[in-house]
Amino acid sequence: MIKFFRKIRQNLLSEGKTGKYLKYAIGEIVLVVIGILLALQLNNLNESKKERIYEIKMLNEVKLALQNDISYYRRMVSRMSILDSSATHLISLAYNKRTFQDSLYIKADNQGRWFKLKTGIAYRFNSGPYQAIKSSGMDKISNDSLRNLLVNFYDFELPRHMEITKWYDREYEAHITKLDSFLGPSEIIEKNGDFEIVRKFPDDLFKRQEFIELIGQIRKRARFVGNYVESIVPNMENIVEKIEGEIK
Repeated sequence: MIKFFRKIRQNLLSEGKTGKYLKYAIGEIVLVVIGILLALQLNNLNESKKERIYEIKMLNEVKLALQNDISYYRRMVSRMSILDSSATHLISLAYNKRTFQDSLYIKADNQGRWFKLKTGIAYRFNSGPYQAIKSSGMDKISNDSLRNLLVNFYDFELPRHMEITKWYDREYEAHITKLDSFLGPSEIIEKNGDFEIVRKFPDDLFKRQEFIELIGQIRKRARFVGNYVESIVPNMENIVEKIEGEIK
């Protein structure tokens, strides 16, 4: 093709057609420029397509992480709700002057409530997909509103939320230690031909004011922690909805 164009130019020059040669040369330059622009445009389209594929892939990973975190947080809220219900029920039994039975601590009642007062929560969330996007450049998220939403949630809102939740739950270890202090001395019991060492709560536990106060503190902690953990879920669900809208 290049030899063909060169031959045309040489013929025009040899024939002394300078004006036509100049017009042809300009036309050839224009064609070359147009070809370069088309190639650049095609390359840009290919790059944009690759970036969009990467963006959708990463957004899907962020969405999956959020959905898993939402399920986990809801389980934690349920744990705190059961702890609240259990503490309330024990306080009710105490005020009704019932005798404490160790079976209350290891069995469920007819409503399925387990009276395991050592119930706690673990703090975790998966920010891995977001950190991957952040390390490669937040400009990979083309939607400005969604990008700002992710940055605000993961870099500011979620860390602050976790710190406040931990503050509400700061007495957990102290409550467990105090609860264990009510246990009686070690006893050796036989069970199915085997011997094991156990410590039981005394029968007069409901008559001890300090125990009732402890249960009240545990219930208060359960409510504060449960409510605050639950408060972050709508924000996470909102981000999932925004991501789904962007992907569609």
